[in-house]
Amino acid sequence: MNGFPLLLAGATALLITTLLFYALHRRLQRQRRQHIQLNIQQLTLLRALISGFQRHRGLSNGVLCGDASLSQDLAVARQGLDQHIRAAQALDSTHRDAWNSLIDHWSRMREGRSDQANNLAQHHLIIRNSIFLMEDVASEIDLSEGRAELSYLPCIWREVVQAAEWAGQARALGTGIAAAGQSSAEQRVRMRFLYQKIELLAGTAFATLQRHASEHPQANGFRLQHREQVVADFLRCIKQELLGQERPVIAAKSYFQRATQAIDELLALVDAALAQLQHR
Repeated sequence: MNGFPLLLAGATALLITTLLFYALHRRLQRQRRQHIQLNIQQLTLLRALISGFQRHRGLSNGVLCGDASLSQDLAVARQGLDQHIRAAQALDSTHRDAWNSLIDHWSRMREGRSDQANNLAQHHLIIRNSIFLMEDVASEIDLSEGRAELSYLPCIWREVVQAAEWAGQARALGTGIAAAGQSSAEQRVRMRFLYQKIELLAGTAFATLQRHASEHPQANGFRLQHREQVVADFLRCIKQELLGQERPVIAAKSYFQRATQAIDELLALVDAALAQLQHR
C-alpha cells in the first residue's frame, strides 16, 4: 500500500515523458515538412529563373547580332525575370547568400550594356550559378522521403537540367549565327560541342527515366517518347541548318522557336517532378 504513491508518480512521470517525446516528434515532423515545402518552392522558382535567363540570353544575342525583330520578345522576357527576382527577394532561405548573389548579378546585367561575347559569358555564368543553387537546394534534404517512386529525382536535377542548359546555349549561339547569316569555324566547333553535349545528356536522361517508368508505371507522367522526339528534331535542325553550311538561311526567329520547343520539353520534365513533389 505504501508503494502505491511511488507507482503512481512513476507512471505519471512516464506518461509526461512519453507525451513530451511525442510532442517533440510531431514538432520535428512539422519542421521537416516545412523545410521540404520551402525547398520545393525554391526549386520551382529556380526552374522559372533558369528558363527565363536562357530565353533572355538567346533573344539578347540575336538582337546584338543584328535582328531587331527580337527586341519586343526580349523586353517581355526581361519583365518576366524581374517578377521572379522580386519573388526571390522575399524568400526566407538557408541559401540566402547564393540567392543574393543571383539577385545582384541580374540587377547588373539586365540593362544589356555589353558586347556580344560578354553578354553570352554573363548569361552563362548566372545560369550556371542558378543550376548549382538548384542542386544544393535539391540535395539539402531528402525530398523523396525514401519513396522508391521518386528515386528518379537526381536525374532531373542533374542530367535533365544540364541538357536543357546545353540546349539553351545552342539556342543562343545558333540564334546569333542565324541573325548574322554566317558562322565562323570557331562558332561551328562550339556548336558541334553543344550538339554532342545535348545528345549525350538528353540520351542519358531519357534512358534513366524510361527505366524508372518501366519499374514504377504508377509514377509515369513523363511523355518520354514525345519529348525525346522533339529533342531529336532540334538536334537534326542544328546539324542540317548550322553545322552543314557556313551561311545558314534559317531565320533567327524560326531557329529560336525550334530550340525553344526542345528546351521546353526538357524543362517540362522538371515541372512533372515538381508537380509530383507538391502533390505529396
